[in-house]
Amino acid sequence: PGTNTSNEFALSWPAASPAPGNTLDKYYYMINTTPPATLATLTNNPGTYIPVTEPSVAAKMLAGVQYGSNRVRVVAIDTDSNYSPSNFIYGDFTLNSSNPDPAKNLTVSDASIKSASLWRASLAWDHPDYKGTGTLTYTVQRSTDGTSWSTVTTTSGTAYVDIVSDSKQYYWRVGTSDTTGGSIASPSYTNAVTLTPKGSYSDPAALTSGPTAEGLSTRKAQIKWTTNRTSDSKVAFGTTSGNYFDEEPSNSDQVTDHTIKLTNLLPGTTYYYKARWTDEDGNTGESSEKSFTTDPAPTITDPQATQIGLSSVILRYRVKGASKVKIYYGRSTEFGAIKEVATSKEESTLTAELIDLQDDSLYYYKINPVDSEGFEYEGQSLTFKTMPRPRISNVKLQEVAGSAQTTILVSWSVNTPLSSIISFFPTGQPSLAKDQVDVQLKSGIREMTVSGLLPQQQYQLIVKGRDKAGNEGVSDTYTFTTATDTRPPQIMNLKVIGGTIPPVGFAAGEVRAQLVVTWDTDEPSSSQVEYGEGAGATYSQKSQEDGNLTTNHTVIISGLTPSKVYHLRAISTDSVNNETRSIDMTTIAPKATRSALDLVLKSLSNAFGFLGLLGEK
Repeated sequence: PGTNTSNEFALSWPAASPAPGNTLDKYYYMINTTPPATLATLTNNPGTYIPVTEPSVAAKMLAGVQYGSNRVRVVAIDTDSNYSPSNFIYGDFTLNSSNPDPAKNLTVSDASIKSASLWRASLAWDHPDYKGTGTLTYTVQRSTDGTSWSTVTTTSGTAYVDIVSDSKQYYWRVGTSDTTGGSIASPSYTNAVTLTPKGSYSDPAALTSGPTAEGLSTRKAQIKWTTNRTSDSKVAFGTTSGNYFDEEPSNSDQVTDHTIKLTNLLPGTTYYYKARWTDEDGNTGESSEKSFTTDPAPTITDPQATQIGLSSVILRYRVKGASKVKIYYGRSTEFGAIKEVATSKEESTLTAELIDLQDDSLYYYKINPVDSEGFEYEGQSLTFKTMPRPRISNVKLQEVAGSAQTTILVSWSVNTPLSSIISFFPTGQPSLAKDQVDVQLKSGIREMTVSGLLPQQQYQLIVKGRDKAGNEGVSDTYTFTTATDTRPPQIMNLKVIGGTIPPVGFAAGEVRAQLVVTWDTDEPSSSQVEYGEGAGATYSQKSQEDGNLTTNHTVIISGLTPSKVYHLRAISTDSVNNETRSIDMTTIAPKATRSALDLVLKSLSNAFGFLGLLGEK
């Protein structure tokens, strides 16, 4: 009813309409109090804000109802926890009971002694305005869920300290009754109050280990320590002893094992630090000052471009303290290409090959070390130039006139220092190829002569060359035909050496003379000598022709008369029957010499004088 003489009322209200797409979860009703500002307060105090799933409450005694006018308010929430403290419905009702009102201004405070783990809640309230018979007794009840209650004590005073076993959330309410039987049977209860007894500390937690700096790198460090009870974590640090940065890295979690990560540090730098911690009661402790030094920045030393080729290069460098290196390279200072190479933190000499480069091109490169934190350090910008690809051009062939053998002069141009190799062979006969080689490396215009060619013969010729790295340049294949050979060999250095041939045996025939004729020719040719007696122009005899073609000739003329005058000339014919004759040479055949027996007899005659007598006789 809207008015009743006892605290027994039923409630009902129109069903709430959730927003489109949402579903209604539950209702909360409350007596003589307004909806709280937050959903957490609403849901965490079911002794004051009573949850129901239907828009009605069966008749029962309501907590917080006073003598006279009362107001009940109702709010609703949906399954998405949408809640508004201003979106409520209310209704008024009147209690005309003679029972005393509930106690006023019920409060609860924490009276725990935290260091002793003694958990206490201090309750206090005021006497109600309407006291019934005037003699009041208060019943203190406690709950762990806000709905099921147990009586703790009864008292006539307006305060009570309740000792509980655990530091967790509890609910309390106070019932008021006078001396009448109805009031004693149904006390008037206040709305519930709630508290988690915790107590407080007056001193900060004690440091039990640390702090220590661990996990040092170029840019990071971890500061670790432990305390004997939970606290938050903070680190004050800076690069000067006693002078710390304004910002302190922190973690608000209440823990006993503390870890703070320091980042964005400078490599190779000494930092000074203190660990700090504050417990949930606001007590702050700190450690003594300590220091650590970050790892030095990684370095690249002695970078060199070695083994430079046409399209590749080997980069050699010494690295220390890097987890990897990034090699930037390209044909401008913008680079454009990158190669990553993994390294170890130990100092070592490494090489990296860059491929697919353009020949005869200037390249820029730099080697940037990267530390273990992924931070990249700028390296020195350097250059190298790839080798030019050997090119042979402007090949020209010119026959050399007046040469002893068929000879051509070959000239060509090269773009880089190369050796010179000319390969030539009769057309269709590559197995007969010959090479003319000059190993000296030269650039620009080159020339070489090719001799020993056959006349009236078609040849093919290729010019080649290799640079200092072994890269080869090859010309096109050129075909040419040699001219007819009409030039006879040239005779030089004609010499005549004389000698006699003694008879064989005692009383042999007369002594004969011989001549050895030698000469040179400027091309391979045959050997023959024609000769005659006296100094005339008639050559009555010839030696046997030696058809072996050579440039050094020797012919022996035997059976000549000693001490007699002879004239002679050499004859040579080349491979195409061009014949030449030397000038006429006059010589005297050597005189006869005594035999060995004559020399012995002459010696005896000089010694004993008897052979002369024999000779006269």
